Amino acid sequence: MSAPNLKEIEWAIAELEQGESSFSVYAALANLYTVRNEMLGMSAPQPQTAAYSMAAPTSQEFGRYGDSDFLRAVEGKDPGKVWPIVDDFMDSLRVVNRKAYDHLVQRLGNV
Repeated sequence: MSAPNLKEIEWAIAELEQGESSFSVYAALANLYTVRNEMLGMSAPQPQTAAYSMAAPTSQEFGRYGDSDFLRAVEGKDPGKVWPIVDDFMDSLRVVNRKAYDHLVQRLGNV
């Protein structure tokens, strides 16, 4: 299977932008935007490693423990509802960036 070309990425983005609104669509769009930007040489700045900690925050600590968009989005949410959404995103990540996916799975396996 060959890697998708820029036209295929643009077509997929256009199709998803015209479709339904859901988290899985937004996750797929985010992945496609990232791939397109990489192909065009417009990589996003990488986050500061020092901004993250290896210690797992409790639900009471999300607000004060980290100020990332992700931690704010899941603060106070039912983990049983959050994990399926994260799992869906991970399926998309596995397709568009296998290296990042494998790295994250490896890090989680070492926790």
